[in-house]
Amino acid sequence: MKKVLNAGIGNVPFVIEEDAYQRLSSYLAHFRSKLTAEPGQLRPDEVMEDLEERIAELFSAGISQGQVITMAMVDKVIEQLGMPDGSSDSDAKTTSPDSGTAGEPIPHKLYRDPLNKAVAGVCSGLAAYFDIDVVLVRVLFLVVTLVYGSGALVYLIFWIICPNATTPVRQCELRGIVPSAENMSKYKTNGKQ
Repeated sequence: MKKVLNAGIGNVPFVIEEDAYQRLSSYLAHFRSKLTAEPGQLRPDEVMEDLEERIAELFSAGISQGQVITMAMVDKVIEQLGMPDGSSDSDAKTTSPDSGTAGEPIPHKLYRDPLNKAVAGVCSGLAAYFDIDVVLVRVLFLVVTLVYGSGALVYLIFWIICPNATTPVRQCELRGIVPSAENMSKYKTNGKQ
């Protein structure tokens, strides 16, 4: 019989085995020690908050209601997320932060991109989603607007229906890369817009 604890991870309540909780706490402390506050990147507190939210998402996706989080689950999440500098955590085996689970490609999700926006981030979001140059998308919208007059309407529709990539996890999803700690630390957003 193992002792279990109630813990809030990313503002989500979980029941977790005591040894798994200690392992996760150790990982988070080690992760925090590897963070550096560089200009143009998220502050360490913001990175840790996003990391905990991502951990909560992974736990929620991997358990059914009432299930206890085990050491194996914690190790799997730590292996998936890695460390911010790409190094391995000294207490667990990790894989490359850019690798997907079981070699599966990460699907892109369409968002507006506030990091490269000119107006609302629609063109930069489409460019990141399709992995093409943003200038090409902007020119295409301009040509469609001038020739057919419908480009502005299409832009407005995308502006309304596409959510904004306001978190590093969404920035990774937009670009089709694994939302690992190293990848999330590359994207600083300027708040919700």
